[in-house]
Amino acid sequence: MTGRVFETREFTLHDGPGVRTTVFMKGCPLRCAWCHNPEGQSFEIETMIRKNGDKTLCGRDWTAHALADELLKNADMMAQSGGGVTFSGGEPLAQPDFLREIVSLLKESGVHGAIETSGYAPAVVYRDIIPRFDFVYQDVKLLDAAAFRRWTGGSLSVVLENIAYLRGCGVPFAFRVPLIPGVNDDAASRAAFAAFADGCKVEYLPYNTAAGAKYPLLGRAYPMGAIT
Repeated sequence: MTGRVFETREFTLHDGPGVRTTVFMKGCPLRCAWCHNPEGQSFEIETMIRKNGDKTLCGRDWTAHALADELLKNADMMAQSGGGVTFSGGEPLAQPDFLREIVSLLKESGVHGAIETSGYAPAVVYRDIIPRFDFVYQDVKLLDAAAFRRWTGGSLSVVLENIAYLRGCGVPFAFRVPLIPGVNDDAASRAAFAAFADGCKVEYLPYNTAAGAKYPLLGRAYPMGAIT
């Protein structure tokens, strides 16, 4: 079983409890206009070309066992800090077979597993994979179906159905809301997010001002242009 990853980042502190390693899976079914990891959108291996001509390959294939061995090099440090491994992306649920296997291998070694997901996956995949994790960061980008379609290219109903399952499945979770100026950061949107959370934990993420910097390196234009 192999999976495609575009980055593994060690010693992350904001992707779950303790000191963690975050694995960024390649490929996503959504196209959020503000995406700050455009190299994680395509499932294909890509090349970033910097202004000085240097090239960086984005995407590497791992077997589940090889990646587990790499991640477990920091197992002692993660255990001492109460940390673990977090899978992000891209969209990790877009590679469910690989994710299922790698999480199983990590659990065998007692590693805490977390996932950050858009929730944009078939219900059968979501319900199979989510209970395998110890913690879930569930993105909530927009709560209006038309706006969700406009800004992400997807159907909000898919996400809402999966969130309904998440609320009752027993896995600890938090909602994460990326606040995008002019899109979902107004007072009415915040009130709607709070009402939707219904007492569950919500983390508001500030807009990443460097979000558009990677697009030219991939030969693409940043869809959001200049944002104040």
